[in-house]
Amino acid sequence: MFTFSDVVLLARKIAVGILLTLIPFVLIAGGIWLAWKFFI
Repeated sequence: MFTFSDVVLLARKIAVGILLTLIPFVLIAGGIWLAWKFFI
């Protein structure tokens, strides 16, 4: 049986994993977008 605190811990780990995966993509996409804005 899962307790509520187990579910919260699992959700936090998943959320952190998603954030750590997304941040590099956001930085790359932001850099490309800025380059387009400045150079074109």
